[in-house]
Amino acid sequence: MIISDCHMHTTYSTDGHSDMESMINASIKKGLKSICFTEHNDHGAGFFEGGTFVVDTDEYYEGYVRLSEKYSEEIEVLFGIEIGLMEKEKAFFEDYVEKYPFDFVIGSSHTAGVYDPYFPEYYTRFDTTEEAYRYYFASELKRAELFECYDSYGHLDYALRYGPGKNSDFTYEKYADLLDPLLSAIIKKGKVIEINSSGFKAGMNGPNPAVSIIKRYRELGGLPPTIGSDAHETAFIAYEFEAVEQILRETGYNSYSIFRKRERAEIII
Repeated sequence: MIISDCHMHTTYSTDGHSDMESMINASIKKGLKSICFTEHNDHGAGFFEGGTFVVDTDEYYEGYVRLSEKYSEEIEVLFGIEIGLMEKEKAFFEDYVEKYPFDFVIGSSHTAGVYDPYFPEYYTRFDTTEEAYRYYFASELKRAELFECYDSYGHLDYALRYGPGKNSDFTYEKYADLLDPLLSAIIKKGKVIEINSSGFKAGMNGPNPAVSIIKRYRELGGLPPTIGSDAHETAFIAYEFEAVEQILRETGYNSYSIFRKRERAEIII
């Protein structure tokens, strides 16, 4: 049984719909023993007007301290952040993650170059969806080789969640020339990948990344992944975690990773 949800957002994030205390109470009711809040910081992403996806980290930390102490006897609440990896923001994030006492840092590519695959306009820049996905994976490869200041690479095939055909035509082999070095770069640096269950609710019939990516990551020697629902409201906490547990077992894992004070530990399933 997966008892930790290490990717969730509250109203401290621009797109969060449930406040922190509601998320904690819902997690307790679902039987979780550990959760980690990972509010958004996409500093430097110009497509967000006014930097709206940049959390007020001081306010967030203050709220976290108060509530983590209040519920300390019922659930472990960890302090995390999801940073939006962009090459030009490397120095900023290196300083930022040292400034605050984060337990866990997710590094996510919410852009390819400077363009966000969330928006349909991203795909019109390319002749085919395959070209759009290849550009996204190539951008991730650059960042995996460049960045050190994260613990887990978040929703690694994020672009597939929003592409015209989602992952319907995706095969690992089609993108292996990019994905193999991407996964190898993550593994070489001692980082892990995330299994993000929000892919199920996005109509992908599976998590992000695709099971074939998780399988190849395992074959290349990847450490046990972190597990997160990417919940932005209480209803999706621990979403489809039974299916994620089955995927872990099918891909050769009997544990998953969790981070405390930026140190990795393994939880047996």
